Formats: sequence, structure tokens, C-alpha cells
Amino acid sequence: MAKESSFDIVSEPDWSEVLNAIDQTRRETQTRYDFRGHDVSVIYDAGKHVITLDAPEGLVMEALKTALAEKMAKRQVSLKFLEYGAIEHHGMNRARLLVTIRAGIDKNVAKNIQKAIRGLGLKVEAQIQGEAIRVSGKSRDDLQKVIQSLKNQDFGIELVFTNYRTA
Repeated sequence: MAKESSFDIVSEPDWSEVLNAIDQTRRETQTRYDFRGHDVSVIYDAGKHVITLDAPEGLVMEALKTALAEKMAKRQVSLKFLEYGAIEHHGMNRARLLVTIRAGIDKNVAKNIQKAIRGLGLKVEAQIQGEAIRVSGKSRDDLQKVIQSLKNQDFGIELVFTNYRTA
């Protein structure tokens, strides 16, 4: 009897790369010409996974937002992990922008992914386990087909395939 192979589907960025991108954005605010003379700050709350961008409103805020996105992309952190809030104006022509780093798959998206896997007609089983989905099956080829199919679909979040185990 063949043993089962499995992998997990999660939606979580590489946190060390996120921290590197934030640090690079901070350093760029100190050296870049269009940020000189402006009070600009990038604050990261690791507990809540929220980045607070604080800068003069208008072009400086847009440049700061773009710099953060560029640094994330350069570090191979998908921009689908970033959720931008509304720009809050807080006096003296200053603005604050909260950028939440999304991690985990919520229940509705997990059910859609599970339904897409079932729709493939392969002999695999998908189980929702908290904020992850475990896919298991006897054929490694079927598991590879599931991964390829899910990579070609857009569920609104970045999918990461981890813990590929063969038995």
C-alpha cells in the first residue's frame, strides 16, 4: 500500500525579508533627496504586523508609500501581503498611513481553495487546519497538479506551499 504525501498551503510572508524591507525603507528616507528636510517616519509594530508611515501629505507620502512597495518587491515579498488603510490627515499638512501585513487564510478563502481542489477531480484530500490547508494524497503527481492549478488561480491572497512531505 502506498504511503501518503502531503503539503500545506499557507499565506504568510518571510518575516525576516519584511523586516529587511522596512529597514531599507527607513534608510532610504534618510538619504533620498525628495525626503530631505521633511519629517518622515516608518514605524513597525511587530505584535500587530502594522507599518505606520508618517509624512507630509501629498507627494512625499506617495513617494514613501512607493519606496516601501519597491523595497518589499525587491526582497521578494509579494505586495498581496500589504493592505493599505485610508490616509489619515492629522494637522499641519501631515498624513499617516497604516499598512497591515496580512498573514493567514481566512475561512471563506480557505473554503474556496478547498472547492477548487475538489473541482480538479484528483485523488487528494484538502483539510482546513486553522489558517492553513493540508493537502494529502497517494500520488505525488496529483499533488504537483494541485500546486500548479492553484498557482494559476487568483484567490486575492498570496499562496505559499510549504512542508512538502513524501512518505
